[in-house]
Amino acid sequence: MKKHVCPHCGEAAFSPLRKAMAGSLRSSGKPCPNCGRKCCNGMGSIYFSAVTSVIMLIVCIFAYITMEDKVVSTIIIVAAIAANFLLCFLFDMFFGKLTAPIRLME
Repeated sequence: MKKHVCPHCGEAAFSPLRKAMAGSLRSSGKPCPNCGRKCCNGMGSIYFSAVTSVIMLIVCIFAYITMEDKVVSTIIIVAAIAANFLLCFLFDMFFGKLTAPIRLME
Protein backbone atom coordinates (compact mmCIF):
# COMPACT_ATOMS: atom_id res chain seq x y z
CA MET A 1 0.00 0.00 0.00
CA LYS A 2 1.36 3.40 -0.98
CA LYS A 3 2.29 5.70 1.88
CA HIS A 4 1.92 9.48 1.65
CA VAL A 5 4.81 11.83 2.37
CA CYS A 6 4.90 14.04 5.46
CA PRO A 7 5.49 17.70 4.47
CA HIS A 8 7.71 18.27 7.51
CA CYS A 9 10.17 15.36 7.54
CA GLY A 10 9.79 14.15 3.93
CA GLU A 11 9.25 10.53 5.01
CA ALA A 12 6.51 8.31 3.55
CA ALA A 13 4.70 7.84 6.86
CA PHE A 14 0.94 8.25 6.28
CA SER A 15 -1.23 5.33 5.19
CA PRO A 16 -4.26 6.27 3.06
CA LEU A 17 -6.64 5.75 6.00
CA ARG A 18 -4.50 7.87 8.34
CA LYS A 19 -4.30 10.56 5.63
CA ALA A 20 -8.08 10.58 5.22
CA MET A 21 -8.54 10.92 8.98
CA ALA A 22 -6.13 13.88 9.13
CA GLY A 23 -8.89 16.26 8.03
CA SER A 24 -8.61 19.46 6.05
CA LEU A 25 -6.95 22.77 6.82
CA ARG A 26 -9.88 23.58 9.10
CA SER A 27 -8.85 20.79 11.48
CA SER A 28 -5.87 20.53 13.80
CA GLY A 29 -4.46 17.59 11.80
CA LYS A 30 -2.88 14.28 12.79
CA PRO A 31 0.69 13.87 14.06
CA CYS A 32 3.26 12.25 11.79
CA PRO A 33 4.40 8.86 13.15
CA ASN A 34 8.04 9.78 12.41
CA CYS A 35 8.52 13.43 13.39
CA GLY A 36 5.40 14.04 15.52
CA ARG A 37 4.43 17.31 13.78
CA LYS A 38 0.82 17.67 12.67
CA CYS A 39 -0.27 17.31 9.04
CA CYS A 40 -3.58 17.68 7.26
CA ASN A 41 -4.98 17.61 3.72
CA GLY A 42 -4.39 20.76 1.67
CA MET A 43 -6.61 23.21 -0.19
CA GLY A 44 -7.63 20.57 -2.74
CA SER A 45 -9.65 18.88 -0.01
CA ILE A 46 -11.54 22.09 0.76
CA TYR A 47 -12.22 22.81 -2.93
CA PHE A 48 -13.46 19.28 -3.58
CA SER A 49 -15.63 19.35 -0.46
CA ALA A 50 -17.16 22.69 -1.48
CA VAL A 51 -18.01 21.50 -5.00
CA THR A 52 -19.51 18.19 -3.86
CA SER A 53 -21.46 19.93 -1.09
CA VAL A 54 -23.03 22.36 -3.55
CA ILE A 55 -23.98 19.48 -5.86
CA MET A 56 -25.42 17.57 -2.89
CA LEU A 57 -27.44 20.62 -1.83
CA ILE A 58 -28.86 21.04 -5.33
CA VAL A 59 -29.82 17.34 -5.48
CA CYS A 60 -31.49 17.54 -2.05
CA ILE A 61 -33.48 20.67 -2.91
CA PHE A 62 -34.50 19.24 -6.29
CA ALA A 63 -35.60 15.94 -4.71
CA TYR A 64 -37.55 17.72 -1.97
CA ILE A 65 -39.38 20.10 -4.29
CA THR A 66 -40.13 17.92 -7.31
CA MET A 67 -40.85 14.47 -5.86
CA GLU A 68 -44.38 13.77 -4.74
CA ASP A 69 -43.52 10.62 -2.82
CA LYS A 70 -41.81 11.95 0.30
CA VAL A 71 -40.39 8.53 1.27
CA VAL A 72 -38.48 8.32 -2.02
CA SER A 73 -37.33 11.93 -1.73
CA THR A 74 -36.11 11.26 1.82
CA ILE A 75 -34.15 8.24 0.59
CA ILE A 76 -32.60 10.32 -2.20
CA ILE A 77 -31.66 13.08 0.25
CA VAL A 78 -30.04 10.62 2.68
CA ALA A 79 -28.19 8.92 -0.21
CA ALA A 80 -26.92 12.29 -1.49
CA ILE A 81 -25.60 13.23 1.95
CA ALA A 82 -23.94 9.81 2.39
CA ALA A 83 -22.42 9.99 -1.12
CA ASN A 84 -21.04 13.45 -0.37
CA PHE A 85 -19.39 12.19 2.81
CA LEU A 86 -17.99 9.10 1.09
CA LEU A 87 -16.63 11.00 -1.93
CA CYS A 88 -14.89 13.56 0.30
CA PHE A 89 -13.41 10.76 2.43
CA LEU A 90 -12.12 8.90 -0.64
CA PHE A 91 -10.69 12.10 -2.12
CA ASP A 92 -8.83 12.80 1.13
CA MET A 93 -7.64 9.20 1.22
CA PHE A 94 -6.10 8.95 -2.24
CA PHE A 95 -5.67 12.41 -3.78
CA GLY A 96 -4.18 15.74 -2.83
CA LYS A 97 -1.13 16.55 -0.77
CA LEU A 98 -0.52 16.69 2.94
CA THR A 99 0.35 20.09 4.35
CA ALA A 100 0.87 21.79 7.70
CA PRO A 101 -2.41 22.82 9.36
CA ILE A 102 -3.33 26.47 9.74
CA ARG A 103 -4.80 25.86 13.18
CA LEU A 104 -2.49 24.36 15.79
CA MET A 105 -4.22 22.99 18.87
CA GLU A 106 -2.52 21.35 21.79
